[in-house]
Amino acid sequence: MRAADLIGSRVMKTLRGLLSVWVVILFCASLGTAGCSSEGNGNGNGDGNGNTDGNGQLDGNGSDGSGADVPICDEVELEASPLANLLLVVDKSHSMNDPTEASGDRTKVEDLRTAVHFMLDAFEGKIRFGWMPFPNQDTCDPGVVLVEVGDDSAGLIRQLVDAFVAWGGTPTGETLQNALACDGLADEERSNFVLLVTDGMPTCPAGSGHSAKPADAQLALSAVDELHAAGIGTFVVGLGEDFNSSDPQLLNDMAVAGGQPRDDSVKYYPASSLAELEAAFEDIAKAVFDCSLALEVVPEKPEWIWVYFDGEPVDRDGGHQDGFDYDEQNNRIDFYGPACDRLANGEVEEIYVEMGCMPPT
Repeated sequence: MRAADLIGSRVMKTLRGLLSVWVVILFCASLGTAGCSSEGNGNGNGDGNGNTDGNGQLDGNGSDGSGADVPICDEVELEASPLANLLLVVDKSHSMNDPTEASGDRTKVEDLRTAVHFMLDAFEGKIRFGWMPFPNQDTCDPGVVLVEVGDDSAGLIRQLVDAFVAWGGTPTGETLQNALACDGLADEERSNFVLLVTDGMPTCPAGSGHSAKPADAQLALSAVDELHAAGIGTFVVGLGEDFNSSDPQLLNDMAVAGGQPRDDSVKYYPASSLAELEAAFEDIAKAVFDCSLALEVVPEKPEWIWVYFDGEPVDRDGGHQDGFDYDEQNNRIDFYGPACDRLANGEVEEIYVEMGCMPPT
């Protein structure tokens, strides 16, 4: 009989957890000899050789007859992996009023507005968003964080996106330097990222908002290097058919420096249409999404971890292609491939984890 059949399970909804799904976990409540007693009934009676209390205590006498303390399978609250932080750093220079596609009638601003709504609708509650458009007040005034990265930021970002007006130059480098000082990205408990969306080369401060200068390009690249050195990854999106047809090397270099390049000859995310922009946002959001569960206790027997999605077993996959694996160094359960996709797409309502107990039969 499985240990899960012998004890009551209390379901805990994680507020900061993965997808806010329901998570249940059973584990050997303390470190002792290998294995678990499956004979405790929660009323102080073990297998006749010791006493178990069903509340995560040792039996004190050896419920296996050995005289040694034996851990008891029990349940504990599992705090899921914290949601990742993503600061949207968005170009609103004058050229954003131009069409995204040369033959199209939709502007880059219109497509950006639609795509940001798409991302927020799909990943609100799965990613903590922030909002930082640039320029700010003057032509070369670098952007500032208008919406701090947080749990309930999506609503305000939607309002600001709808009021989005394009004008001015492109102070990319100084804006990214300001992003480095963002309080919401100085978060040691979460993964931190910047998503840069731009439709042209930096034009500030050396170019005075009107022309692209090598010094401004170097400033932008250096700012990405500084972000990466601080543990903040940068995704780069190039918006507009006219921009992407020139294959700017700067955005490739920035994507590589930011630690989040595409697996392609073009390392940044080119978006020459609304469909491509939405696809880029979806790919980035899924890459940012943290497919892991942080454990508050260390499993006594890491090989005895069993995971279920809505009652269905998830395969353990040491090759990290599809399924889960245990990260001993960080004491967490990581999900990969289609298993991670199911979590990111909101297809899983309950994650059930057993660890440290005998293999289920």
